[in-house]
This record gives sequence, C-alpha cells and structure tokens, in this order.
Amino acid sequence: MSRGVRDARCTTRGRRSVFGVTRLRWTAAALVLGACTELGSDPQAAVAIELEPLPVPSVVVGDTLRDSTGAVVTPLARAINVNNEVIAGAPVRFLALDTAVVGIDSATGVIVGKRLGTTPVIARIQGLQSERITVVVTLRPDTAYGLDSLQRTMQFSLASPTAASSGPLRVFVGHDTVLAGLDTAIAVPSYLVRYRIVFPTDGSVSDTDTTKVVLANDLGRPSTMDTTDASGIASRAVRISTAVSVIPDSVIVEAQVSRPDTSSIAGAPVRFVIRILGAP
Repeated sequence: MSRGVRDARCTTRGRRSVFGVTRLRWTAAALVLGACTELGSDPQAAVAIELEPLPVPSVVVGDTLRDSTGAVVTPLARAINVNNEVIAGAPVRFLALDTAVVGIDSATGVIVGKRLGTTPVIARIQGLQSERITVVVTLRPDTAYGLDSLQRTMQFSLASPTAASSGPLRVFVGHDTVLAGLDTAIAVPSYLVRYRIVFPTDGSVSDTDTTKVVLANDLGRPSTMDTTDASGIASRAVRISTAVSVIPDSVIVEAQVSRPDTSSIAGAPVRFVIRILGAP
C-alpha cells in the first residue's frame, strides 16, 4: 500500500487532500473499531468524505441559503475513494441535527431557515460521516445605518510616513419589529456586509494591494467584507500603510447590505466620506 493510500484510509481528520487545502473528513477507520482496515480497491467505494464550510455566514428565517448574487447554494461534499480521488456522482446525503432550526433536503442539501439558532449539519455516505459544519439562522435585514460620524478626517504625511487608519466605519444592521407598541429595529447578527471604495477611481486605491489605500479589518489586513456581530454591527477601516506613495485628498466608502434575494433595504448603502489631510 502506498503512503498516500494509507493516509487516505487511516487518518481521521484534517489531512491535506489532492485539492491542496485542508478539508474536513472522517475516514472508514473511525468507524471500524477505531482501527485501520484493509479496504477494497473498488473506485466507487468511499473511504472518506469531505464537507466544505458554507460560502455565506447565515441563512435568514423563512428563506433558503443563498450566495451574494441571490442564487441558492448548498453544502459541498465530496466522497473520496481508496486512490484519494473524488467519486463522481456519489450518493452523498445531508442531515441537520436540529430540524427545528433548519430544514434540509437530504439529497440536494438545500437548506431552509426555520427559526433563529444554530445547528450542526453533516454529510454521510456508505456508513461514513463527515465532520460537522455549523449553520446559523438569523433575522431578515430591513434597515442599515452608520454609527459614529459618516464624515471624518485622517492625517498622513509622505515626508514622514506612519501607517494611518480612518478608525472603524461601523454599520448597524437591523430587523424591523414592534416592541412595547413602538416600531424599532433589533440587531441582525451573523449577516454579511460588503464594503467598497467608490472614490477615487484613479488607481490609488485597491482591495488587496497594501502599497495603495485599502479597506482593512481590525488586524490591519486588507478586507472588504465583515459579518455582523451579536449586536448587529459590522466594521472596516480605510488604511494607509507606509508603503503608499500616492495619497488621494479624500476617500468615499460604501457599506452595502441587501436581503438574500439582493433586494434593497432602508438606509443602504451607507456612505462614509474620509478627508485625508497632509500631516505637518
């Protein structure tokens, strides 16, 4: 038996597969008295199953899991044979462990949010079971607005450069409801907010190039998307690193939030205007 085949049979989780990234898998070894077993050479017989993380952070109550374009998406599972190859058309089945939170079509993997909460989802084939992924069900977003100031200034000097930040550009995402007889908005957690720089358009800004002006996360790394926290807040910042050589006079950032079907919500996009001042 080759080294690669032995690994495919006997290692139970976190192996590096033929796809070049770490996958989630359980092998037959985990199901046969916890020991490695000589399996057959049938290329249609699964010895492992991999389940990818979901491409979006949540599904909305009463809706189907969708991607950023509004298209329905499903969990991606792969059955692997003894040769560490994907079995085309393998009859993988999906299961949600809490069916009160989501409904899931066992054959297609289509997920529908039923009530707020979280539940593990697994994939199964031929007695094998994948590791779990978590599905979050959240509220429908109805409104968005910026917190703190929508207009601000930041300083940066090419003569004596020091990395600078606009500070957090925070957005609240809310669900319209009535509390104590009053219309209000309550937090929508685990929902995707997309940030983008809409001005300038002269090439002095970038999504990923840190030698230009970028949007960044809390760690200062380029990032244009955030997921709302338990308070319904997402945040990104404009960052200028010491490697930047061209500094615009101002930057305009839009934070976009839409419903799963891509329809608009009140207040979105939220627009921030950051004026950049030359430091002495």
